[in-house]
Amino acid sequence: MLLLDLPPFILGVFILYWSLPLGAMLGKIRFWKLQGPRNDAYGWAIALKQMFGCKFLYLDGPELYTGGKYSTCIFLSNHRSWGDFFLDVVATEGYAQMLSRWAVFFVFPVFMTSVIIVRSVVLFKRGAVRDKNALNDFIDRKLQASPIKSLIVYPEGHRSTKRQSLPLKRGMLHFAYDRKYPVQIVMSANKESVMSEKAMKVGFGQTIVVGYSEPIHSSQFPTFDDFASKVQKEWDHKWQRVYSSQPEDAKVQAPPEIDDRHYTPLTKALMVLVGSFSLVLFWTTVYWSARFGLWLLSMFGSLRPHVTGVLVVYLAVSFMRSFQPSQPLPHIPALGEQSARNGHFVEPSKAASSGNDGGGHAAFVA
Repeated sequence: MLLLDLPPFILGVFILYWSLPLGAMLGKIRFWKLQGPRNDAYGWAIALKQMFGCKFLYLDGPELYTGGKYSTCIFLSNHRSWGDFFLDVVATEGYAQMLSRWAVFFVFPVFMTSVIIVRSVVLFKRGAVRDKNALNDFIDRKLQASPIKSLIVYPEGHRSTKRQSLPLKRGMLHFAYDRKYPVQIVMSANKESVMSEKAMKVGFGQTIVVGYSEPIHSSQFPTFDDFASKVQKEWDHKWQRVYSSQPEDAKVQAPPEIDDRHYTPLTKALMVLVGSFSLVLFWTTVYWSARFGLWLLSMFGSLRPHVTGVLVVYLAVSFMRSFQPSQPLPHIPALGEQSARNGHFVEPSKAASSGNDGGGHAAFVA
């Protein structure tokens, strides 16, 4: 059904690409506000949440570690799709920067420019990561220079929509352990139903189920292996709980409105410049795209009304499909985890065991 999924997918990518001016028009990115605190990166994520019509359900139990607002915490999230861009920022309430490849900037330059300006992303070249100590020092400097001291990382290393977790890599776990930073697992189900670049599919009005682990304080573990083992155990447990949850297990909670960033005059000036330019560029693009579309229709001559009618029906059916809510489906238990519902036990694979010995940095947004 790719043909029917294509129009909503194109619209979803369009929304993500132009999320800076769209967020400004929704009043969530107030780059014109020169007095008092604001939070442009979190406002950007909230604007996207509203535009995609996402609803967040939070499992009972541990809540977001608020210590990450004032000091460094490494938030470990599962990596499913491009939707992670904003959904994980919402789930961490804007406490954390994203760690991303430079390639993402060249795919989505408009909104990435703005998050660079407000220092809400750490960018690196994936292929250039040879000296891990140099990369760690680079991340240290970026965290120190930003008002946002925490970090969202993806320990699986790659986007995956498999029914089970990929083996966790240890690069950023070493980073957290060496610096005695706490980590918290932020597991979210159904993110790929909002946007899946693999399936070229976008869904509006989808439900995201979020579960948090208790903070894991690396300073409390005598060895790194003890710490990594604890993280893996909690990751497996949280994966199983989130992906086998039912609607009655969770509660609806609207993300709070947060304006707590005091930007420098230079940051504010740059945001005014970039925000204003993005608005002009957005409306220019919309104008010329509309003219091009009308010109294409005019090429059909006397058949134009019929072609227009077919196109309207096609788009109506396509977007009706995209608004069908997709509840998170029960997934098989995570590796080595026992399902509380059916008692089924999944043995860890040899590949997963050996994969945990990898020391690579696994913290990519895309």
